[in-house]
Amino acid sequence: MKRFLVIWGCCLSLMASAQQLPVLCYHNITEPGTHKNDGLHIDRHQFERQLKTLSDSGYHTILPDEMVALLQQRKPFPAHACMITFDDSHAEHYTVAAPLLERYHFKGVFFVMTVTLNKPHYLSSAQIKALADQGHVVASHTWDHPFPEGYKDWHQELVTPRQQLEKITGRPVVYFAYPFGAYNDSIITHVQQAGYKAAFQLNHLPAPGKVLFTLRRLIVNGGWSGAQLLHEMTLYGTQ
Repeated sequence: MKRFLVIWGCCLSLMASAQQLPVLCYHNITEPGTHKNDGLHIDRHQFERQLKTLSDSGYHTILPDEMVALLQQRKPFPAHACMITFDDSHAEHYTVAAPLLERYHFKGVFFVMTVTLNKPHYLSSAQIKALADQGHVVASHTWDHPFPEGYKDWHQELVTPRQQLEKITGRPVVYFAYPFGAYNDSIITHVQQAGYKAAFQLNHLPAPGKVLFTLRRLIVNGGWSGAQLLHEMTLYGTQ
């Protein structure tokens, strides 16, 4: 019983720690007036306002290697730390987001789906390589962004994208984000077998015993002011 309580206590500690680091998730960065700012869209001026608020409030970014190490060591995250991530390989992640991150001295994590590689309006191999060279993290988001029941070929969805991105960047690709934030036990097992070190979902508490493969992210609403973003981040560890 004592051993069980120790193990359970460690699991609870990991789960609590995972919630204390706000991991922000962005998708489409648009030109003002072209889309409504919402859960999947944010115009570039609003995006910069949010980044400026984070910077003015003393926030700094950490990357997945540091996050995972601190979780494994059960150590607290630095004060005013956050992670900024981007999904779905949009070209604006390089042309708009990356320069703004640089302006405010932030680094990001870019979850790339490789079916769009080098296609119009999506990241090119050269842009992905440049992001990695600039100190950002390039990570996997599957080949073609399937729903949970759509993983028909595990190697194509999980292994080949990692290998492609490693060839492009010249760096290990060991982090993964579930499309739609959706996962199940089978997907987690295959993600682990494919060689990933950790995986990110959306909006839910990490699963007991599988914390590193169910790390939580917060979808940022493009309609949030900087102040509201900060408020949502303060609630992040309590929901």
